[in-house]
Amino acid sequence: MLLGALLVAAMTALILFSNLRYNRYIAASSLPSAATFFFVLTLLGNAVARRAAPRHALSVPELALIFAMLYVSAALPQASIAETLVTLGAAPAYYPKGSPRVDAFEGEIPSWLIVQDPEAVRRFYEGFGPSFAGVSQVPWGAWAAPIAGWSLFTVCVLAAMYCLSRIFAHRWVREERVSFPLMEMPLELMGATSGSDSPPVWRTALFWLGAAVPTAMISMGQFHKYYPWLPDWQQIASFPLGKAWVAQGPPLSALSEFTLSVWPLVIGVAYFLNGEVAVSIWGFHLLFWAQMYLYAVLGYAPEQAAIGGSGFQPLDWIHDMEFGAAVVLAGTLLWPVRREIARAARALVGRRDPGEPLTVPPGAVAGFVLANAGALAWAWAAGMSVAAAAAFLLFLYVLVIALGRMVAAGGLYLVDNGAEPQPLLYGLAGPGAFGRGTHYALTGQEALFGRADMSFFYFATNESKVADETGTARTRWHGVAILVAVGVALAFAYFLILYWSYRYGGVALRSYPYSSKVRGLFDRLDTFLTATRRGPDAWTYGGVAVGGIVAALLAWLNRTYLWWRVAPFGFAMASSWNVNYQIWSSVFIGWATASLVRRYGGLRLYRSLRPVFVGLIVGDAVTVTAMALLEIVVGA
Repeated sequence: MLLGALLVAAMTALILFSNLRYNRYIAASSLPSAATFFFVLTLLGNAVARRAAPRHALSVPELALIFAMLYVSAALPQASIAETLVTLGAAPAYYPKGSPRVDAFEGEIPSWLIVQDPEAVRRFYEGFGPSFAGVSQVPWGAWAAPIAGWSLFTVCVLAAMYCLSRIFAHRWVREERVSFPLMEMPLELMGATSGSDSPPVWRTALFWLGAAVPTAMISMGQFHKYYPWLPDWQQIASFPLGKAWVAQGPPLSALSEFTLSVWPLVIGVAYFLNGEVAVSIWGFHLLFWAQMYLYAVLGYAPEQAAIGGSGFQPLDWIHDMEFGAAVVLAGTLLWPVRREIARAARALVGRRDPGEPLTVPPGAVAGFVLANAGALAWAWAAGMSVAAAAAFLLFLYVLVIALGRMVAAGGLYLVDNGAEPQPLLYGLAGPGAFGRGTHYALTGQEALFGRADMSFFYFATNESKVADETGTARTRWHGVAILVAVGVALAFAYFLILYWSYRYGGVALRSYPYSSKVRGLFDRLDTFLTATRRGPDAWTYGGVAVGGIVAALLAWLNRTYLWWRVAPFGFAMASSWNVNYQIWSSVFIGWATASLVRRYGGLRLYRSLRPVFVGLIVGDAVTVTAMALLEIVVGA
């Protein structure tokens, strides 16, 4: 565990420096490249130890525990949590007027959520420059309250997400046998794949052949910066076909963002997908573009209305439908575990029948309830409507459960949600239903968790597959290791973010939360508050209802008819930005390849080619992080 904590600290430092100074995102995915890189280093070191000092080599369960610590903590330092959380403590004080118009909340923001020292805030954004004297010059005391304040809410939600993952773990891993394609890579590298009697994947030539493809693409793109005569290859080969249709005008211009992409890593993951899930990803995304085209034919342009406006807005309508679908699909996932949850709840109060099996840990149910109670208590202390906070959490859980199933079953390397809790809340209740304190705290919550692309639920649920395969799920140290990893990642991230911000100046750093995320959310809030519509939006209710009906029909078809080979979950994320620009077409290529191999070569050929696609995944993740290290060393 100590080794895992040290690796988490080293990974956190690399992730943050690479992101803040060079705008690289080596942990912003459902299988973070930085975590893969440090895990591969651990495996290489362990291979040396087995030859030189076998008694000190790590066992498979110990390796799995290290992987768990790296994997669940990798996304926390960057924009998803730490960078955003720190920025929330400074932005309201640094931008008191204009854009974003946080001056509207004067007197409503609790003092413990923002830095009170104006000079500390100014230096955070502008830095000390050459006069920076090191750690001692950072005003740590000014940041203690806001970081602790926002961290209280953050830790409560992270704990709730972890407990929620434990509630689903047994059913998804053991009973439903969800494929967890993202976990194929670490299990293959450890030699822990169930039923595998083949040699370790990294000893096969096919593995290295697969790894060579992304390695060449990514390396060439990096070296092109130093030697312009080299080809400018990239990690992803993108073809923005929709740009050619802009000049055509409507309705074709509605497809202006339509993009084809070839990403070897995603092709590698898609090779392991269940066919129903793969078709769901690319099929529903194409259906999304068909909707956009149809609405344009009917005279509704995607950009016709601003946020908070009235009338039918195609993209908002689609996002509302996706939320309605998420509600139904989350319900279909919760329904099968309802009795297990009830048994766990009865066990908590001493009313369990000894003959009843406990597949849901009672502690997970208790932890989920207590963590949410803590989040609601935080909202009350922050001057926020408790009802609004409860609605935000409910909307968030609905989204992450539905999308989490797609990450677990569909191996979505990048996933985001068009439907977000804050706009949904305003659409269903109206911006005028809440006080100013609620708007501010709600915007902070939205900044931290609203765009559920890097939800902790996804990481904890996926890791449960590795824990089950390697036996670490049954050890008492598993939960402790996760807790240690999260604590080390967040604490060290806060320290490094403040240190580098005061050294270089936040405005000079290239991180998304510094430059646009937090300010952009306050700008959007200002648009909501100044919009003519103050009450509920009937179109939001209509979109949610229609989406729920469609999702229920899709789920019924999938469960009733064998010929309906399309999983319904892709409908809940069809408009995803990440799916359009980076995922759908590569999933199609991986699915088509796997289908053809199984059809004409049989399962034997399919299994023998697995190392190629594991190599595509490992080669991409390791090379991306290696290039980040090179960039730091070279300085450009």
